[in-house]
Amino acid sequence: MVIRLQTPFMDLYNDLGDVVRLFYGEVTIQPDAAEADLAILYAVDGNGHLVRIGQTQARRPLSPRGGGILEEKRLLKRAAKGCLYDALKAYTGRKPPWGSLTGIRPTRLFAERLEAGETPEEAEQSLCRLFDLDRDKAELLKRIARVQADVPAPKPGEIDIYIGIPFCTTRCSYCSFAATDLKHGGPLVEPYIEAIRREMRLCAPSLAGYSVRCIYIGGGTPTALSVEGLRSVIVTARECFPCEGEFTVEAGRPDTITPEMLRMLKNEGVNRVSVNPQTMNDETLRRIGRAHTAQDVVRAYEQTREMGFSAVNMDLILALPGETLKDVQRTLDKVEALSPENLTVHTLAIKRASRLHALGEQPATDQAQAMVDLAAKRAPEMGMEPYYLYRQKYMAGNLENVGYCKPGKVCLYNMDIMEEIAPIAAFGAGAISKWLYPRMRRIERAPNVKNIEQYIARVDEMAARKRALWEG
Repeated sequence: MVIRLQTPFMDLYNDLGDVVRLFYGEVTIQPDAAEADLAILYAVDGNGHLVRIGQTQARRPLSPRGGGILEEKRLLKRAAKGCLYDALKAYTGRKPPWGSLTGIRPTRLFAERLEAGETPEEAEQSLCRLFDLDRDKAELLKRIARVQADVPAPKPGEIDIYIGIPFCTTRCSYCSFAATDLKHGGPLVEPYIEAIRREMRLCAPSLAGYSVRCIYIGGGTPTALSVEGLRSVIVTARECFPCEGEFTVEAGRPDTITPEMLRMLKNEGVNRVSVNPQTMNDETLRRIGRAHTAQDVVRAYEQTREMGFSAVNMDLILALPGETLKDVQRTLDKVEALSPENLTVHTLAIKRASRLHALGEQPATDQAQAMVDLAAKRAPEMGMEPYYLYRQKYMAGNLENVGYCKPGKVCLYNMDIMEEIAPIAAFGAGAISKWLYPRMRRIERAPNVKNIEQYIARVDEMAARKRALWEG
């Protein structure tokens, strides 16, 4: 589908395009499409905005009341997007569950209302009024804020460490990460391990004055490395960035989890791991390219539990192609029987870099909302509350990803990165370091190149980027 979008606000073109995709999904949007399936003409009258789609039009006054140029721009963008949202809602007869919100962190908006002096109930009402949120979505934000309020915030001088391992046993069909399977990327493993250890050592002196709040080794699948290979990465991380707190390793693939691997992780001070089934239905696992069964998940989980880690997380993906509500019910039943401390519920997002996109596969969008609602209902029955949330483009049903936890089992790293409340020093291909400037509400980033071979060849340059960020 091709949509022609004409607007005088060309600097807001991408933002307005995001609003269009709330209603039409992944479509082509152009300012001058000769043969468009739909034309959106966005003009400005003397009193504010005027949007015309067919015979539908909407107005929303343009009257920013900001506290400076940046605030005026923010309010202008909100008004422009809101006007287009009003018109598309009337024209299509649809109402997205998150209303006109297109950003990935709705929790930040809720926090801003609280910081402005509103009560949680008032903040909930404000977001429903300003952005047309469904009441249950605003209630979800309120519940998350309540859990986060009991978690110690990062102290000045604290930093998080992220270490990326971009290797997996096989590549899942939904994956869009900068990762490769061992069949194709095997020869790069050893050079990569040496490169990431070098990057950490080059950066360690610049961070000597900081204390480490938590360490997170993600991927890919870190446990796809050999026991000795992963141990060498962990040992170097501990030498460079001493940490007595939370230390997570994603042991996501059950086919990479062995007693030897788990014993090494435990001995090296890892206290939190992920065992990620995504689904507990064997047919779906085969369809998405996972080289294991649901029973393998149970076996890996039980071995992990026997090792005595303080927290185990399990990831699920809802709206996978071919999955039904009954399939999700079966998965949740099996997860409840295992009783992990954390459960991360993702809604499928088919991104352009994934094999699912290349194959033209579609998520189970018609049942996505029911699946998300079911997981939200079942999590409290497992003794869990939501503690972080984020959204992505191309998500089935324009829904969300939610992390749930049992009392006292919040993953600090997940909360820190989603709420952007702690500096993050990130190492490895595709890793993005972030430095916070709270007084100016500004974040600066130093991204590493995504290509594994380029990262290995340019690791000194990647380290220099980070040092310039921290020392500048």
